[in-house]
Amino acid sequence: MTIKRAVLLIGSPKGNNSSSASLGSYLLSKLEKYDIETETVHLHSEIRTGASQTLFLEKVEEADLIILAAPLYVDTLPAKVIKALSLIADQRKKLYVDDIKSAKNQSFAVIVNCGFPEAEQNKTALKVYQEFAREAKLKYLGGIAVGMGGAVSGKALSEMEGMAKDLIEGLDQAADDIVRNHHLSNTVIEKTSKPLITQKWLYTLVGNLNWRFQAFKNGVYRKINDQPYKGERLND
Repeated sequence: MTIKRAVLLIGSPKGNNSSSASLGSYLLSKLEKYDIETETVHLHSEIRTGASQTLFLEKVEEADLIILAAPLYVDTLPAKVIKALSLIADQRKKLYVDDIKSAKNQSFAVIVNCGFPEAEQNKTALKVYQEFAREAKLKYLGGIAVGMGGAVSGKALSEMEGMAKDLIEGLDQAADDIVRNHHLSNTVIEKTSKPLITQKWLYTLVGNLNWRFQAFKNGVYRKINDQPYKGERLND
């Protein structure tokens, strides 16, 4: 299958200021160099109503390649991402009724980033995405796992200089793999999963300071260590 059109689904509520947008947009820009038409969809603003969901599904149906860039939320997918994937899977089943094997050939790739220092924290979410691709009868090209997503936070990768060297090289190779409709190579997985900051302790320190700053800014600094549900037993 020749990839002529790609759609990027951004699953972060932060929109263009998110790490998901930075990572996905960089990969999309590389695909454009192969004369692939591209379009970007922000899930949090574009699947709110029935009408917008219909338009969203039309955009997805027109694409040969679906790329999803999303953050990790508590070891799994954000709610809006789950909603979007459910819409896609249901639509493909509806369009092709029981004979979903005759569905339009489409490929699916994903970029997951987390705030944890270790990229491997994304592995559970990647398994969910792979299962979605199987259910929706999409060719799964693989998933990219990025740790220390907070170090990106909406910045253009080209502006991050040496810090993003391995990540950029990995995404460049990913574009080469994807344009040939090949599964992401081991080189891609290895390079994109490398820590953006070699000193893990420094990243953790800055992250903790930022949490405390946000707590102070929002007037809850004295409650930062509260455990409101400690000792409570949830109903079965």
